[in-house]
Amino acid sequence: MSAFLGLTDAVRDALLANPALAGGNVQRGRGVPLPAGSSQGIDVSIASSRAQPLGLAHGSVQWESVVIVTCKARASAATDAEAAIDPLLVAAWQRLLAMTVPEGVSGMVLDPAIQWDIEEADQPVAAASLALRITHITNTAALAAS
Repeated sequence: MSAFLGLTDAVRDALLANPALAGGNVQRGRGVPLPAGSSQGIDVSIASSRAQPLGLAHGSVQWESVVIVTCKARASAATDAEAAIDPLLVAAWQRLLAMTVPEGVSGMVLDPAIQWDIEEADQPVAAASLALRITHITNTAALAAS
């Protein structure tokens, strides 16, 4: 397994830790709309990875990868979309801040920025995306965590 898959595994696992957020509706590597029967969901995906060689003799590469966590919540008759997503966003933010640092990771920073989106429909869906910047080292030849 590559270090990149390991990063998204670790983030997904943190969000699914008991009690699982979004009722366990946490998907990795899929940018799908919130299913009609679901009120909440979370998508986890890797957005980018940039490398900086540590030197030929070292045999490793230092990466900065960005993992995006998109929280989604559906409005109801009693709650607008922004109010619907607020508790899920707060819970995801807290869970990411408290998560255990994965193997091979030398730094994790939760960007102090949130990307917002509201999809209008019979029941609007709000989305809030968080970016987790992760500095990690891989073996040059295999892309496995070092």
